[in-house]
Amino acid sequence: MGIRIKDVAKAAGVSTATVSRVISGKPGVGLETTERIKNIISEMGYRPNVSARGLANNQTCNIGIVSPRQGDTVFGNPFFTKIFEGVSNVLDKNQYNMVSSFTYQHQQYLLENHAVDGILLFSVRESDTLLSQLKESRIPTIVVGSYEEEDFPNVCPDDRGGIYSAVKYLISQGHTQIELVNGPSSAFKSRLCKEGFEEAMVSNLFKRNDSTIEVSEYDSMASYKSFVERIKNCPKPLPTAIVCASDYLAFGVMKAAHEFGIRIPEDLSIIGFGDVPFTNFTNPTLTTMHTNLLKIGATSAEMLISKINGSKIRKLKRIFPMELIERQSVKNMNLVGGTTL
Repeated sequence: MGIRIKDVAKAAGVSTATVSRVISGKPGVGLETTERIKNIISEMGYRPNVSARGLANNQTCNIGIVSPRQGDTVFGNPFFTKIFEGVSNVLDKNQYNMVSSFTYQHQQYLLENHAVDGILLFSVRESDTLLSQLKESRIPTIVVGSYEEEDFPNVCPDDRGGIYSAVKYLISQGHTQIELVNGPSSAFKSRLCKEGFEEAMVSNLFKRNDSTIEVSEYDSMASYKSFVERIKNCPKPLPTAIVCASDYLAFGVMKAAHEFGIRIPEDLSIIGFGDVPFTNFTNPTLTTMHTNLLKIGATSAEMLISKINGSKIRKLKRIFPMELIERQSVKNMNLVGGTTL
């Protein structure tokens, strides 16, 4: 038999009710006693009975990881898996279970039965009916990733600012022919990325033009096929540089370029977005825009738990800045023969 709450109470010289208060974070226990109980819990390796805690608080102790997109679109993308790691760290500390849901039927079950205490919503798009259903359900929800409405609290990278900075960097490197490889226009993220791209181009006196390749999904194979089509059938010459709305899109572009003998960065410079782990293993290594994905996940989970516990969230939108990581995939066009033009 494992360690029980009464074993902890006996070791601490307090009642089981006092131990329970410390575990659930309720007031009424002195600071010194609280610390002593926490130390004993750690030393004895006691794990609270999540089911029992849920019954006592009228909670399920489950958090839904939900997306209207297919599971492989989310779980197959290292951008999201890094965020999930941050989410998991916080949920583990607070004794919550993660329940993943990527099908309409399962999501209806969660909402109708209130089978989760809260939801972290990923890859949402404006047309998703799940948004209105979540509003009606009143289940605490945090949207993770770009979101332009004000219905739910939101934690996201600075997509607009990140793309703007990437384009400004390419221009500083002497590039004037720049294109954006973007996700589907139905995605909030895609709209923000296009806005950032156009703002950067116009602010540097470049004309607005049809310089965006729209990809059907944030998927490497989709971007690969779109860029192959661009190479083979578009009458316009290729640009000298491309900025991608995600590293996954950049991977597809790089694969297509290699297959057609387009050298990176000699013939084509590429900047990714997200700085997922694989960017250090491409050939050449990928220059990209970095953000703290672990912190995005942790902040999302912390905000959701606060909302579940009835605390007021003061800042409903948390935007994480992007930082350029220079690697090998961008050529400096200002340099010829080692000298600056």
